[in-house]
Amino acid sequence: MNNLEAVDALSSIQRTEGRLANHARWSFGRHAMFGLMEGLIIAGVAQPIAVCGAMTAAGLALMAACIMEDRRRHGMFVSGWQPGATRPLMIILMLLVAALLAASLWVRNGETIQPLGFAIGAVAFVVCTAASLRWEKLYRAELGKGGQR
Repeated sequence: MNNLEAVDALSSIQRTEGRLANHARWSFGRHAMFGLMEGLIIAGVAQPIAVCGAMTAAGLALMAACIMEDRRRHGMFVSGWQPGATRPLMIILMLLVAALLAASLWVRNGETIQPLGFAIGAVAFVVCTAASLRWEKLYRAELGKGGQR
């Protein structure tokens, strides 16, 4: 490959990233689905085993629904763990989710429903939904930069 072919290939990739930036949009419902998935699993950890199992199963079903919906609507599933501007956000989100999970474990007694666990799950829902919205904004901006070079 000579220099001209390499420049042309790079330009083609950058144009494709620009087009992807224009199409990489997810509905608020999709972001909320991610938040709900995380919230259910975190809230479930504080509950008795049967309730925890049901909430975890519902959270995992939402994860599968997210992946299937993304593939159906966009032809692909974009993992949140991307290099670039989104990576620091994901590291912060993982630390927050781990802290919320620890809090949920701390309030668990294994025998009775723990309302505080549901409150922790609600916090996880809000935090994860907001982080998902921010992630999309950062992802689209980064892709857009590629299309403008």
